[in-house]
Amino acid sequence: MIETQTIDIRHVTKILQCCPHYDYIVNYEYEYGDSLSSKLIDWYRELIFSADGNDDRQLKIIKIIDKSLYLYVQDNKFKSGLSKVIKIEDVSLEDKSLIKKVIKKIIMFTNFYEKEAVLDIDNSKWL
Repeated sequence: MIETQTIDIRHVTKILQCCPHYDYIVNYEYEYGDSLSSKLIDWYRELIFSADGNDDRQLKIIKIIDKSLYLYVQDNKFKSGLSKVIKIEDVSLEDKSLIKKVIKKIIMFTNFYEKEAVLDIDNSKWL
């Protein structure tokens, strides 16, 4: 027997409005053997659609996670730094405390990285 699944399109639309980089992130082609990127992208995909579209706090968090993972797939310096902060074993949706821990690490590193990027100004000398 064939099972059907009903999807609330309003929920999906609301979530995707908070994640403007969704397509870019989930279609990112990472290098063979890059298991952290693979697991992080799968984690992101499942996390955002498990959020409650009516909870503003959760929407704010997934918006930040979307921005962070966009930086991750765009910027190798950010990717290298985040991979030093997050362990592949921690990227899981099984334990709520682990999810919160990973989200907190991602947000804290993103904030740190953005502050450092503002302060990191290249001085060039004109000869």
